[in-house]
Amino acid sequence: MVFRNSRCPNKPWDPNLIRSEIRRSLRYSLEWVYRRLTARWRGLPQVYIAGVKRAGTSSLFRYLMEHPRARYPFRQRKEIKFYIYMYDLGPSWYRAYFPFQRELQTHFTVDATPSYLMSPLFPERFMTLTPHAKIILLLRNPVQRTLSHYFHNRRRGLEPLSLEEALQAEEQRLAGEQERMLRDPCYVPWRYHRLGYLTESRYVEHLRRLWKHVPREQTLVLRSEDFFEQPQRLLDQIADFLNIEPWQPNLKVYNQGQYDQPVPQRVRAQLQAYFRPYNQALYELLGRDLGWN
Repeated sequence: MVFRNSRCPNKPWDPNLIRSEIRRSLRYSLEWVYRRLTARWRGLPQVYIAGVKRAGTSSLFRYLMEHPRARYPFRQRKEIKFYIYMYDLGPSWYRAYFPFQRELQTHFTVDATPSYLMSPLFPERFMTLTPHAKIILLLRNPVQRTLSHYFHNRRRGLEPLSLEEALQAEEQRLAGEQERMLRDPCYVPWRYHRLGYLTESRYVEHLRRLWKHVPREQTLVLRSEDFFEQPQRLLDQIADFLNIEPWQPNLKVYNQGQYDQPVPQRVRAQLQAYFRPYNQALYELLGRDLGWN
């Protein structure tokens, strides 16, 4: 039996307590029940890694969790996706993932959901629940990010179309998605987040929307290429931004992808031309050139 969500009857009351999850691990299910019962005394993230997919967020999350004052969310979960898929479950469900408030007076915890940046719902929801938290954004060359996103979906069996077909179909696939998200709080925007290869890489649009609600000084925008090449230097920058002690984690690379087939040069050229005006607008917004042209 699945208990239904009173706000969204087509969704379960708690996705962590459906039959398949209980069968997977009774111990974790019982621990989750305890966390739900004690949620009112638990804290919320002080740090978000909010974007973008295929840009180094898995590595950054693991590095942050090696900080002496960091505390993992429940089951060491990286992507909680609360603000885009679970918001109807309420703050109590979200709090259950995190340590008790007394521990977070001296330590910090993180929600690393790289789909947050492209969500039109995230900025206002973030400011409603955690208005003083800080946001870290890793932005990768949009051509490389788009390709990596596509091949990641192919490896997982989520994309039946060829690369060129998927890029050409994106506008039609995502038609009306943002409107449905804004209109229906129960809508599950999996198509928008899974198939928005080009959409997610138009960073300037997402940053403009974010900064309409979130003060810029609460955000740190980093270039993924710098993170890949000099991770410790960027971690020192992050430590300063978060006002935590510098640390030196094991700089192992996590969740590194690869292309399953060569990318035609004409497709790369088309993507470079497509993103050029968006990149230029981004450089003007940031006040610095990220060197992607």
